[in-house]
Amino acid sequence: MQSISRVRRDRRHYTRTLATGLPRVRMSAWLLIAALAASALARAQKVDLNVVDHTLKNGMRLLMVERHDAPIVSLYMQFKVGGVNDPQGKTGIAHMLEHMMFKGTRTYGTASYKGELPIMEKIDQTYAQLAAERDKRESAFQKVDEEKIQKLEEEMTRLQQEQEKFVVTDELSQTYERLGAVGLNASTGADSTQYFLSLPSNQLEVWAYIEADRMANPIFREFYAERDVVHEERRLRTDTNPDGLLWERFQATAFQAHPYKNPVVGWASDIDNYTREEVLEYFKTFYAPNNSIVAIVGDIDPKKTIAMMEKYFGSIPAQRQPRRHISDEPDQPGERRVVVAFDAQPDLLIGYHIPQAGHEDTFALDVMGQLLSGVTRGSRTGRLYRSLVLEKKVALDVSAGSNSSLYPNLFIVSATPAQGKTIAEVEEAIYEEIEKFQKEPPTAEELARVRNAVDASMIRALRSNSGVARMIAGVEHIAGDWRYIFTEVEKTKAVTGEQVQAMAKKYFSPENRTVGELRPLAAEESGDPQSMEAVQ
Repeated sequence: MQSISRVRRDRRHYTRTLATGLPRVRMSAWLLIAALAASALARAQKVDLNVVDHTLKNGMRLLMVERHDAPIVSLYMQFKVGGVNDPQGKTGIAHMLEHMMFKGTRTYGTASYKGELPIMEKIDQTYAQLAAERDKRESAFQKVDEEKIQKLEEEMTRLQQEQEKFVVTDELSQTYERLGAVGLNASTGADSTQYFLSLPSNQLEVWAYIEADRMANPIFREFYAERDVVHEERRLRTDTNPDGLLWERFQATAFQAHPYKNPVVGWASDIDNYTREEVLEYFKTFYAPNNSIVAIVGDIDPKKTIAMMEKYFGSIPAQRQPRRHISDEPDQPGERRVVVAFDAQPDLLIGYHIPQAGHEDTFALDVMGQLLSGVTRGSRTGRLYRSLVLEKKVALDVSAGSNSSLYPNLFIVSATPAQGKTIAEVEEAIYEEIEKFQKEPPTAEELARVRNAVDASMIRALRSNSGVARMIAGVEHIAGDWRYIFTEVEKTKAVTGEQVQAMAKKYFSPENRTVGELRPLAAEESGDPQSMEAVQ
C-alpha cells in the first residue's frame, strides 16, 4: 500500500467474494450499480468528508457520512483483528472465522435449529475422538488404531450428511440479493477483518437486523466441511501458485519474530487442526462491539441511524479485550535470500524493513515509492518502469511501494524479467535506480507530479460511497482517528527532495534487505550455486 488512504494491493489480504444477483425489492442490483455510477459522476467536481462519529454504549464505533445524491448506502464493518493476532499453532484462524460468519445464525441458514443442534454436538464429540486418534500418528511411542480412525471418519461423514438436511445454503447472500444489495464481500488481512456491501437506503434497517443477529448469534454450521474449503483455497492460491508461494516464503524470510511472517490463510497443518470450539472462542473475544468500527455512507440521517444502531446492536455486550503483545522484529543484521524453484516464469521480490504507519519517515518513503513506481496505478512514468522496461528492456513489469500497517513492515520492489534476461540483471538495475536517490534528490518536477497525484487520489477515493466507507474505517483502525487522512495528505505533499534522499540512505542498504527469487525448475536442476531453497 502506498498510503493508508489509498487503495492497496496487499498479497496478505484474503477476499471472499459472494455472488450478487438479479432479484429485487424496490431497486434491483443492476439499477443499484447504475445509481452508484451516476453518484460517482455527480460527485466528480465536488467532494467533501463531513464525518459524524459516535460511539454506542457498548463501545461500537460509528462513522457516518450523509450524502443524498442517490438513494443508496454503503456499509463497511471492520473488526480490529487479523492474521497478526492468530496464536501460534492456529495461524489462519481469523480467516477461518470470516468464512464461518457466512454460515448463518439460529434463524438464518437452517430449516430447524433445534433439530440441527444435537447433530452439531455429536459432530464435535466425534471429531474430538478422531483428532485424538490421529494425533497418535505423530508419536513413535503410541500405537495407532487405524480401524478405529476409519470408523470415526465414517461416522463424521454420516453425521455431516445428516446435518445437510437442515442446512439452507447461502440464505444470507440470497436475502441480500432480494434486498437489491451489491458488492457483498468480506476480507481478512494481517491487521483487520471486514465485511461490506451497498444497498438501497430504504433497506438499511433490515441490514442492521441481519448484521446484529450475525454478530450476536452466529452458528458455525458445516464447520469441518468449510475447513476443507479453506484448505483448498490455500492450495489454489499458494501451494500450486508460484506467485503465492514466493510471497509466502519471502514473508517468512523477511520476518523472523513478528507474526507478519505467517500467511493470513494459515499454514496447512494449522488449518487441518482447527476445531469449532476454538474458532467460536476466538469469535467471542474479538468480534465484540467494542472491537469494531462501522462506516455508513450515503442516503442517511445520522441522528436516526444512531438510534437504529442502538436498537439493534446496543444489546450486544462489550467484551474485555486481551492485551495484545506482538513480538518486535529484531534489527536485521545482514541480507537474507530465499529461492523458490517452480515450473513457472522467473520473478523477483526485494523488501526493505520500514517503520509502521504514522512514523515521520513513512511520508518520504511513500513519495519515493511513487517516484519509483509511478504516481498512478499502471503508470509508465515511474523511474523503474522507464529504466528497466523502456530503456534497458530487462523487465516486463516492475512496481514499488511501502506496506503501511499497524506494525513495522516492508518497502517492496517486485519485477518480472523480460524474455532472455536474468534475475541478476533485473536486480542490478533496480539497485542502480535506488542508488540514484541516495546520490541525488528527486527533481522539483517529480515532486510536483506526486503532489498532484496525492490530491487526485483523494478526490477519486471520495467519489464513491463505498470508497469513503472503506477509507474512513481503515484509517480509524490504523491511525486511531479517521482525521489522519488529512494529516497524511498534507505531510506527504510537504515532503522535500532532501527527505527522500535521506530515507533512501537510511533504509535501502544491503543489510536491511530481503530478496526472494522465483526460479524456473530448469535453472534449479542445472545446479546453479545461488540457490538456497528449493520448494516444489
